[in-house]
Amino acid sequence: MSNKIAWVALLVAAVALAIVLLRPSPATGVPEAKKETAFERVMRTRTIRCAYAMWPPYAMSDPNTGAKSGINHEIMEAIGKVANLKIEWLEEVGFGSFPEQLRNGKEDVLCSGAWMGAPRGQRVEYTSPIEYSVLYAYVREDDSRFDSKLEALNDESATIAVIDGGTTKTAADAVFPRAKQYALPGEVDTSQAVLAVAKGKSDAVIVDDFLISDYNARNPSNKLRRVAGAPPLRTFGVAYAVAKGEWELRDLLSVALSELQLNGTVERIIKKYETTPGSILRVAKPYADPVHGGNP
Repeated sequence: MSNKIAWVALLVAAVALAIVLLRPSPATGVPEAKKETAFERVMRTRTIRCAYAMWPPYAMSDPNTGAKSGINHEIMEAIGKVANLKIEWLEEVGFGSFPEQLRNGKEDVLCSGAWMGAPRGQRVEYTSPIEYSVLYAYVREDDSRFDSKLEALNDESATIAVIDGGTTKTAADAVFPRAKQYALPGEVDTSQAVLAVAKGKSDAVIVDDFLISDYNARNPSNKLRRVAGAPPLRTFGVAYAVAKGEWELRDLLSVALSELQLNGTVERIIKKYETTPGSILRVAKPYADPVHGGNP
């Protein structure tokens, strides 16, 4: 009887061992279903889902009707037409927070465009540039402390307004590393950094002329101005952005954008919004003109 029990126990143990040894491991088992990429989703639905940040004159919204407009808004709509894709404007985001939105798949593209900074380039894929943006230091209209001596801003006694995770911070870190920073959360738009200077919470902000022009038009009694005698601090390419690794969607947008630049659509749209001719730097044509000479 004892031998029978021993044999049964041995058989049970052998079966249990076989189950353990033969059970497929996660590495050798049935592979998980492949996650759909943003490009595959766009091709399946024929729709690009847009996140956007308010950024005059590149992306704007009418406060009364909610109608969208702006340079990069119209160019994205034109991309939709040449690629036979619907453009769906889903959600307003902050320049510091949009990479996470794209990574989570909430939207496919930051369709307002953004400055092409290296720190953020580690979190997103940028298309080829749409245009270029020049950044300066701006202060309150009655503040002359830094005129013709911009280096005075690079001091612990000075404060620069920045957006966490945004290019305003990248520029401030590089140009004024000794200055204190009045940091705003990444979810807000860059106009909040401008407002921080106007309200005296910060001494200066590094942005482009258009943001200041838009703010001054809305706030004529509390204007900001460019620091007198100061050179441009940074020039950044402006590009659309997709989630890191979504190179197929990035390349689709870049090809469509190149088509629109070469057929004159981008130039026509820029001129529509460019209040001062030449204030927006264009992307040079990538070929030499054999008739007129040079690289037009």
